[in-house]
Amino acid sequence: MAKLIKSLRISKRTAKAVLIFLAALLTFGGPTYMMYVLERLGVPYLLYILLGLASFTAGVILFTRLIREEPKSEGST
Repeated sequence: MAKLIKSLRISKRTAKAVLIFLAALLTFGGPTYMMYVLERLGVPYLLYILLGLASFTAGVILFTRLIREEPKSEGST
């Protein structure tokens, strides 16, 4: 993530906000809207259920990793 931030010249705060938004989108939008679209496209039931579950899982994992990261302070003893 640090390499991406340096190459795009965006602040860590902005990158974290975008990733939290992506995590929320995967967590809540994936199992609802993505599954609706896949159902309309005629994707088999088991496949779109598994994709919805995978989207939810990826969103939760991303969200917990972002929340767990704590800023490192240099002067702490």
